[in-house]
Amino acid sequence: MTEITPEDIFKIHSKIRWVGLASERGDVVFAKQRDGLKSLSPEDAEYSFMQMGPLLVTSICERMSPWTGAVGSVVVNYEKVTSLIMRVKDGYLALTVDKEQTPENILEIAKSIKKWAP
Repeated sequence: MTEITPEDIFKIHSKIRWVGLASERGDVVFAKQRDGLKSLSPEDAEYSFMQMGPLLVTSICERMSPWTGAVGSVVVNYEKVTSLIMRVKDGYLALTVDKEQTPENILEIAKSIKKWAP
């Protein structure tokens, strides 16, 4: 698994609140809230999500890939945050940003991650 750290991801954009990384097998490498921010969910829920959530969400979206092309990322708009889920090398990266971030900022973050950790 690639040597990505939570701090590497937090450096990409100042509004990234939380980041998680898991292998394709569901082994959680990390799930971390940015220092100084109050978590919106319990730590065990974050780990539980990372074990299967990114794999399931992207796999469902990939059902359309024969016609639409490969999935680059999945964006989920929650009431309080927006989540970005994407495949990186041999695993899955998920992160959340403050809700007021624009779609352009989310795409910018995804492009930065893809350049840095393809």
